[in-house]
Amino acid sequence: MDAIDAIRKRRSVRRFTDKPVSDADIEELCRLGLLAPTDSMSQAWSIIVVRDAKKRAAFADLIVRGGARYFEMMRPPAEGASPEEHRKACEEYAATVMETYPKVPAWLVGLRVPRTSPGDGSAYEPVIRDANMISVGFMFENMMVAARAKGLGTVATVFHLLVEDEFRALMELPDHVEAPVVSPLGYPEEFPTSLPPALKKIKRHWTTLVHDDAWGNPRG
Repeated sequence: MDAIDAIRKRRSVRRFTDKPVSDADIEELCRLGLLAPTDSMSQAWSIIVVRDAKKRAAFADLIVRGGARYFEMMRPPAEGASPEEHRKACEEYAATVMETYPKVPAWLVGLRVPRTSPGDGSAYEPVIRDANMISVGFMFENMMVAARAKGLGTVATVFHLLVEDEFRALMELPDHVEAPVVSPLGYPEEFPTSLPPALKKIKRHWTTLVHDDAWGNPRG
């Protein structure tokens, strides 16, 4: 599968088998991720590959619990549902949607590791952080596209940020390191071939998102 096909066929995978992912494939994904552009060659990034069985189980639990909190914030409650009923419904939804996460064979954690920040609180600090975060995004996209080319599934998520203290403790992260994105990595039960109907309904046509020469000139 070439790069263009891998980009076109990459989908967010949320149902996985327990088939192991080889050391060689994980190493190649990491190396390809780290070929991404990085601001001023700062390499203000790192990757944690989580494969230990106990840590994977704890990781999956955190993601499911964080997902439940996310759905509680983002999904409208059923008519007449109390806050407690809404919370419970979101917990059940998260457990169903991410039912196979406990058997995912590996997790990828994208880290921002500041290396070029002046550390003086100057006006440059947010600019440098933004540049670092963009680099982490490039790195993660490389890995997700490469994973698809190998028949592996991923889905970028930020659910861990809703249980961040527990997540940071599990990953033993020092205070200066950020973890903006994580993903399960494994073989999907099957690759989705299209968006879910609810998402397809709200997906904008690409021509409305491309502007010529200046803002306000969309192609469609």
